Amino acid sequence: MADKKTSARVDEVGIDRLRDRHVAALNAGDVDAWVACFTDDGVQMPPPFATNVGKTAVRGWSQGFLNLFDSQFSLSVDEVRVAADWAFERGRYTITLIPRAGGGPMDDSGKYITVYQRQSDGAWKIARDIWNSDQPLPGTR
Repeated sequence: MADKKTSARVDEVGIDRLRDRHVAALNAGDVDAWVACFTDDGVQMPPPFATNVGKTAVRGWSQGFLNLFDSQFSLSVDEVRVAADWAFERGRYTITLIPRAGGGPMDDSGKYITVYQRQSDGAWKIARDIWNSDQPLPGTR
């Protein structure tokens, strides 16, 4: 039983470290570090944009986003479940976007699901990432 607990803790620590790198990269505006968190065939599903499949597409969208905004981003994890070489995480996010072109900051909050995949070296990477806002669409309130 101790080996199973140790293995689960190692998985948890690896996912925590990857999540920390992901958040730090976004807050630093570092597209290379952000994209490095994804598997080569990773899928990113940002609202309200089309799905980005593969690192090239993830990089393109992420670079465009980071060219427009500085951000203050944080995650609050509600659960992480590991099943062999896959794990999923569910939680909530908050973000403040500061337009680089000027103007006031924009605040958002919402929920997310991230699916992680263990790599051949034992490290975890993001395989699927989807998030959506809790804020109502304009005119729907």
